[in-house]
Amino acid sequence: MKGGDNIKNPFKKKRSQSPVECFFLGGNETILPGYTRLSDNEEIKRCVYKIADLTSNMTIMLMENGKNGDIRLKNELSKKIDINPNKNMTRKSFIHKIVTDMCMTGNSVVLPSFSGDYIDNLIPLNGCSFVSKGDTYAIRHGTEINPDDVLHFVLNPHETQYFQGVGLAPLVYNTIRNVAQANATKTGFLQSKWKPSLIISINSDNEELQDKDKRKKILDSYTETTEAGEPWLIPAGDMSIEKIQPLTLNDLAIQDSLTLDLKTIACAIGIPPFMLGIGEFNKDQYNNFISTTIMSIATVIQQELTKKLLYSPNMYFKFNPKSLMQYDIKDKVQFVKEMVSGGMLSRNEGRTEFDYSPADDPGMNDFIVLENYIPVSDVGNQKKLKGGDGSG
Repeated sequence: MKGGDNIKNPFKKKRSQSPVECFFLGGNETILPGYTRLSDNEEIKRCVYKIADLTSNMTIMLMENGKNGDIRLKNELSKKIDINPNKNMTRKSFIHKIVTDMCMTGNSVVLPSFSGDYIDNLIPLNGCSFVSKGDTYAIRHGTEINPDDVLHFVLNPHETQYFQGVGLAPLVYNTIRNVAQANATKTGFLQSKWKPSLIISINSDNEELQDKDKRKKILDSYTETTEAGEPWLIPAGDMSIEKIQPLTLNDLAIQDSLTLDLKTIACAIGIPPFMLGIGEFNKDQYNNFISTTIMSIATVIQQELTKKLLYSPNMYFKFNPKSLMQYDIKDKVQFVKEMVSGGMLSRNEGRTEFDYSPADDPGMNDFIVLENYIPVSDVGNQKKLKGGDGSG
């Protein structure tokens, strides 16, 4: 196994055993009194879960610098990180947890445990707080933990306490308040009983109208004796009926305001609005979302993994975003054909792009170019380039 020493324990300092759980200190601020926490807000959760879901779908590759380009390594360390980083979770669930914590609180802390010199388990910690100590800091989780002893993933560093993240809260705080207020107003409006469709004025004593049973008796004397759709027959001047058109959400412009606020949330977090149900799917917006928002978060994770888990300066961890991109199948076929015919991909590598198993034919691993698909190494041996043999 290449680079075997690099899978050993990279954390050399003593660490506390069985850390005590603490109350969660970050990300639980109430956005609107009586409404909900940021971490429980439906719109934010939809955004964060989509980001976490897509990020956790990507393969984590262990790469090594090579003379002709970087190559992917497959050893026990790459297997540990990409297949079973945590004994109680799949890789997808593990990364999903890390990304969710990063977005909601700005920080995700993972404590490694070891079997001898080898990484045995990566354990996400809940309820961590951070304290400045001169030019460094400590992580409190029951006891103080040195940041060199854990993986600390930070999203959007604090302005002054740069060692901890602030997450998405500063980007959407005011907008979430507006959304919360709009939803509360909308709910109150829809549940309100003050939406009469008719107002009926009758000649009657004031005392009679104050009594609920008498009011019902007067109304029933007309409505209970009339079939549905049949007009009322009333004495002239005895009753006046006025139809009232109640206000709608469009009249209050709540829906337009809510849509605008949801677009603002999507813009602040960096996701396409259609992922919040606004507008239609757009492939270009989606691919840009993968290349920017998703890869920005993935870069934080891969850099921390590289910094803390690897000794070798020639190795690094890398997420693979290609599996998330949206391609038109015809465009992809044309691209692979050009890559194969140009000698930049073998035909088996081309099959891999479409998730087909490699063919057993050894010639499928050769790099070929046009001109009857001959191997690249034989391009210069063509007779026509050496004057031909006189036969045509």
